[in-house]
Amino acid sequence: MKIAVLSTFVPFYRGGAEILADSVTERLMQAGHDARQFRLPFAWDPPERVVESLLAFRMLDLDAYDRVVAFKFPAYCVEHHNKVIWLFHQFRQAYDLWGTPYQHLPSGDEGARIRRSVIAADSACLVPAPRLYCNSEVTAARLETFNGRGAEVLYAPLVNPEVFHAGEYGDYIVCTSRISGGKRQLLLVDAMTHVRSNVRLVLAGMPETSAELERLMQRIDALGLRDRVHVDPRFISEEEKADLVAHALAVAYIPVDEDSYGFVTLEAYHARRPVLTCSDSGGVLKLVVDGESGYVAEPDAQSIARGIDHLAASRNRLAQMGEAGLARATALDIGWPAVIGKLLA
Repeated sequence: MKIAVLSTFVPFYRGGAEILADSVTERLMQAGHDARQFRLPFAWDPPERVVESLLAFRMLDLDAYDRVVAFKFPAYCVEHHNKVIWLFHQFRQAYDLWGTPYQHLPSGDEGARIRRSVIAADSACLVPAPRLYCNSEVTAARLETFNGRGAEVLYAPLVNPEVFHAGEYGDYIVCTSRISGGKRQLLLVDAMTHVRSNVRLVLAGMPETSAELERLMQRIDALGLRDRVHVDPRFISEEEKADLVAHALAVAYIPVDEDSYGFVTLEAYHARRPVLTCSDSGGVLKLVVDGESGYVAEPDAQSIARGIDHLAASRNRLAQMGEAGLARATALDIGWPAVIGKLLA
C-alpha cells in the first residue's frame, strides 16, 4: 500500500511529534508498505499565517496515495478519500487556550476571525472522519467538548525505549523539554528559590523562541540562581537525553494541561526515575500517581519546591517509584504493534 504520512513542522524546531512522525513512517515501511512523509511548515506568527497554512494543506493533492495518515492541525485538513487521523492536538489557541495567557492570537476582530476559520476547518475535517484516533483521554475530551465528536484513544510509544536506562542517582532534577511558556520552565526556576535540599535544576531543550530563552535567563539572573540552574538551550539527541535522565535524581515535567502523558514522562520511567508534575498538567496525570510513581504538586513555586525536597529525601524509594510508573505504562499496552495495527485497519 502507498501511504502518505502527513505532518507539520516549525522551522529550526524538532520535538516529540516530529520524531514520532518519522518513526511511524519507518514502522510502516518495515511492515512492507511504500510510506513517505510529507512535511509542510506551520507558523502562527504573524497570526495570518495560520489561515495560510490551513489553505496550503487543503490544496495538497495526494490522490496518488492509497492512504493518508495525518496528525496535527492543519495536516489533518488535507482532502483524501482514505484518511486516518491520529489526533495529537488541535490548534488549542482557538479552543481551551483562547482567553488565557497562552492564546498567542490577537484578542480583537483579527483573532476572532482566525479562530472561526480554525473551528470551521475542524468541524469539516474531524467530525465526519470515519477513522479518527486521539493520543490521550485529554485530547479526546477536548474534541468531545468543543466539536461534539468522540474518538478512540491510541497511545503513542517511545521511538527508542531501549536507549533509556538507569544509572546512579545524581544531585539534580532534569527537565528535557522545549523551552516555552506552556512547559513552565519559569515556574521551575521560581521553585528553586524555595528548595532547601542540595539539589540543582537542569533545563535541556530547544527554545520555542529567542524571547522565551531571554525571559528564562533573565529570571535566573534576577533570582541569583546561576549556580543552581543550568540551561542547555538546544536540540538534545536521544543519547544525550538518555544520559541526562539516567543520572538525574528525578524528572520534572509540569506543562499546562498537556495533551498526552508526554514522552518526557515515559522516558523517565524507562530510566526508573520518578516524575514531578502538577495537578493541572493534564495527560501527564495518566501515568504520574502522587506518592506512587512521582510527586504531584500544585502549580505554584512553593508546592513544587516541596516536591523537589520530598524526592531528594526519598532516595531509597526513587527506583521503586520509577518501576511503578513503568508498570502503569505497560498496563496501558503502549507499543508499536497496537499503533501500526490501528493505522492500517
